[in-house]
Amino acid sequence: MAYEQKIKIGAAKTKMVWTLGAASRSVVMIEKLLEAGMNIARFDFSEGSHAHHQETIINLRTAIRNTGILCAVMLDTKGPEIRTGEGETINLPTLTRKDKVDIVQWGIPNRIDIIVLSSVHKGSDLDQVRNLLGMHANNIMLMSKIDNEEAAANVDEIMEKTDAVLLARGSPGVDQKKMIDKASALGIPIVTAVQILGGQTTDDDLPNAVLDCTTDCVMLLADEEEAHPDIVLQRISSLCKELESSIDYKAVQQKIRKALPRPVLPIMARKAAYACWKYPKAKAIIITAKATVNFVAKCRPSVPVLLVVSMSESFKWWSHVASHGLVSRGIIPLMGAESKTIEDMISFGVQVAKKEGICNAGDLVVALRVLNGCPVLQPLHV
Repeated sequence: MAYEQKIKIGAAKTKMVWTLGAASRSVVMIEKLLEAGMNIARFDFSEGSHAHHQETIINLRTAIRNTGILCAVMLDTKGPEIRTGEGETINLPTLTRKDKVDIVQWGIPNRIDIIVLSSVHKGSDLDQVRNLLGMHANNIMLMSKIDNEEAAANVDEIMEKTDAVLLARGSPGVDQKKMIDKASALGIPIVTAVQILGGQTTDDDLPNAVLDCTTDCVMLLADEEEAHPDIVLQRISSLCKELESSIDYKAVQQKIRKALPRPVLPIMARKAAYACWKYPKAKAIIITAKATVNFVAKCRPSVPVLLVVSMSESFKWWSHVASHGLVSRGIIPLMGAESKTIEDMISFGVQVAKKEGICNAGDLVVALRVLNGCPVLQPLHV
């Protein structure tokens, strides 16, 4: 890593997506957006040339180096332009020819972290995208926008194959509560699109999603000509943090516990739940495996969750693992552990937790590690 990572412990647990548009693509403004709480930078490929987006991503990388704040890169595909009436089924492609060119010629070379699929209808659509990605398929998160009746009817097979879901208000034939319940049970991050007008949210979607802890991340859709995007983002981030401070986490966790499908709950999810709920006095949770991230986040712990990512040469894709953690609520990715053992990674997490004031000598933290393919809980008095 060419910069020292800046850890933002006091930031909102709810993650933020912001579109880098005309007023927000300079290095100076991107730095302000990172400081204001942007976790994921959205590149909207419904407009703009590859050259235009290339200038923007170069500026983003520069701003990341200057601030030390980690940020994921999202490519939002344009998708097919044909729209049909309610209930009508039409065989639309998930990716148009333009989308494929955007992904192969721009996205992959620029090491993007997330692709938003704006036209998903069935599970096999995601198989086609992964075939296109080839050897990069494991490193790029696929986020499915579920906004049509066919997708809603095929939600089970889509949920089995997607990495995250994007929900938008008012989608015809889509039962959002059903989508949320299914995604939560499977440990799939939920991103909620929120419209911003005049620097303010236009409805109660944001407060409701934050207060009931159903969403991991909000995609803030504002006017790209907004003169002060950093101030708008700071306002939304502060609102989320204020709302989060009033959450009764014990009540939320009890609700989640009752809703979990225990007969079919995987062991990884059970251990994640134990890590969050069995040790109420723990000051932090430290995780070292990608497989545990989303399940821990779904249990909605009240304490910081530190995802320690090894940067050893034997682990080539560490930057993607860290960036994917930025989609899940409350996860704080830590890069810089050039360790080769899990023990060293946990030790690194403890050191950062002490340095950032999360815990003090004698406090309890809980480490969730994977040993020989099995999750193991390790309570530690630091």
